[in-house]
Amino acid sequence: MLTVVLMMFGGILCGYLLRKKQVPHVQQVTTVLIWVLLFLLGLNIGSNEQIIHSIGSLGIEALLITVFTTLGSLIAAWLLWRKVR
Repeated sequence: MLTVVLMMFGGILCGYLLRKKQVPHVQQVTTVLIWVLLFLLGLNIGSNEQIIHSIGSLGIEALLITVFTTLGSLIAAWLLWRKVR
């Protein structure tokens, strides 16, 4: 975890130091690297038998979390709207 945080702050520092220079193709490189990371994540998940065997229950849990999170956000926004109005 410390490595992740240090890498992030290293990127922030580099961005800060290079903020006045034009760094070409940063967005395209970032997009490609995200695609590679997603592919490698899928490869890792696909090779894990425990995850593959429990994918049904994981999907249901993910759906429930999504539905209830969205519902909670809608209710909170509605309550805030009523209070502001």
